[in-house]
Amino acid sequence: MACIKGVNRSATVAFSPELPYLAAGTMAGAVDLSFSSSANIDIFKLDFASDDPQLIHSGSAPSSERFNRLSWGKPVTDSEEFSLGIVAGGLVDGNIGLWNPKALISPQGSESALAGNLSRHKGPVRGLEFNAHNLLASGSDEGEICIWDIAKPTEPTHFPPLKGSGSATQDEISFLSWNRKVVNILASTSFNGTTVVWDLKKQKPAISFADSARRRCSVLQWNPDIPTQMIVASDDDSSPTLRLWDMRNIMSPVKEFVGHTKGIIAMSWCPSDSSYLLTCAKDNRTICWDITSGEVCEYLLD
Repeated sequence: MACIKGVNRSATVAFSPELPYLAAGTMAGAVDLSFSSSANIDIFKLDFASDDPQLIHSGSAPSSERFNRLSWGKPVTDSEEFSLGIVAGGLVDGNIGLWNPKALISPQGSESALAGNLSRHKGPVRGLEFNAHNLLASGSDEGEICIWDIAKPTEPTHFPPLKGSGSATQDEISFLSWNRKVVNILASTSFNGTTVVWDLKKQKPAISFADSARRRCSVLQWNPDIPTQMIVASDDDSSPTLRLWDMRNIMSPVKEFVGHTKGIIAMSWCPSDSSYLLTCAKDNRTICWDITSGEVCEYLLD
């Protein structure tokens, strides 16, 4: 596996759902070589026809705070202003910034690129993801989940917040993921080791689980093809594993994947072949997994 494009940034990123663009927000908890305390959101163009290994910088705007998570939503229906969609950023102060990527890449529009600010959470927002219908789910350190309707980005609305109790209690939500097949199902995982599946029609947990060791959970992804299955990963350096769970039987994971030597911080399913999953970790390795066999297909050492 070889790197074909790159940019020198300490950033959390999100790809455009439809066009060859990448959004990057200055990462919380990291500094650059100049030890700058500033924060920015940048848009880069992915030009794979060019031999230049550097991504093309297309636009930038300042941010009041640094980013824990970015998510890029689809274009807003019947809106020329938001024809490239909207980028949401989960910030360290508990706010969620909404940026218009079309304005960001416009030479005249960067000053008006901030479309709105969502204020509800009391701690850093680490869980953040759009679904296919302009709904944005967010979760933060207080264990509360908000569902926002961003159909009108300048006039967002939100539904009553979700918060688990008993075995579904979550502190410090670390990641959120919408089910790929069932639109009213959302999953959240947390640093206390608990993963909760939410039924938004009923506004309550459908099921919750944790492994026997209650390992810190850093990221989760639903299986694109099997709606009852998800993979949950841990950023615990002492147990940097991925576990495949099936909601039809949560007594134990279906499969465990071992390959990283330090905690896992991100993963993504292959959009064209769900047999493959990509993960990266604090060991500076990116691994491509064959989910069917459980074997490592290839890895990149940074």
